Amino acid sequence: MTTRNSRYWHSFLSNLLTSFNVSNDTTEESSYDGVCFFTLSGRIEYRDGCFCASSSSASLDMDPLQFLALFDQLTRQAIRKERHIESMTPALRLGLNVFHVVIATFSSICAVMNGKTHGLVVEKLPFGVLVVAFSAPLRLETVFSRLEDACAAHRH
Repeated sequence: MTTRNSRYWHSFLSNLLTSFNVSNDTTEESSYDGVCFFTLSGRIEYRDGCFCASSSSASLDMDPLQFLALFDQLTRQAIRKERHIESMTPALRLGLNVFHVVIATFSSICAVMNGKTHGLVVEKLPFGVLVVAFSAPLRLETVFSRLEDACAAHRH
């Protein structure tokens, strides 16, 4: 039995992640490996797909605090006007999986595993953080562009 809260998040995220296909006026939902949403205090509100706890090797253990710490670090660096050290690539660990951050801003993080067959796009919103996991044939650029556009209206 699902709670009202999880039904709300499922509906909200389903609507957010549904992309509109202009060429034939239909909607199609992209198949992501998993979706997770947590509050800015680190409480997980919703998880689906590979973010659900299971014994499967495809399961990703979610630790919201590492994402929040990375956003905090980016903000502190900008305030102090510190230089970014190119040789230092932050990594996000989800269980046994390591995702290397390739792009990081105040509101977005993009990370990929070695071989770029799996990736994460993280969007920070005023009311929480959305994490989407994907794998090939989806590409980082495509997923990031879709999520950035979908989340833009919720940032204001």
